[in-house]
Amino acid sequence: MARAEALVVPSQWYEGMPMVIAEAFSLGTPVVASRIGALADLIVDGSTGLHVEPGDPVSLARALNQIADAPVATREMGRAARRVYEQEWTADVVTARALLIYREAIASRANTAARDAA
Repeated sequence: MARAEALVVPSQWYEGMPMVIAEAFSLGTPVVASRIGALADLIVDGSTGLHVEPGDPVSLARALNQIADAPVATREMGRAARRVYEQEWTADVVTARALLIYREAIASRANTAARDAA
């Protein structure tokens, strides 16, 4: 995947958080994906990859031609994808977010219990 010009995810299903997107981003590989569900949110069109219309082979072919015809822009999309991975999806970042959520939940529970006791 690291040597690919792009990863293609032509899903017609409402995906949640496909790990293959994070894997591609971690390797600096832009993603060409259907503009549907979370895929449309995970890939920033023109920045970390390209959107295509679900089930539309002409849209997919156009995007792949764009990838093939613009190697400099494609490499920049790959660098942007890697930056997103580093800022959003590394183990340290995800762990820190999870711990924050747990701390907030514990604090909220403690506040609720204190109010209920009063």
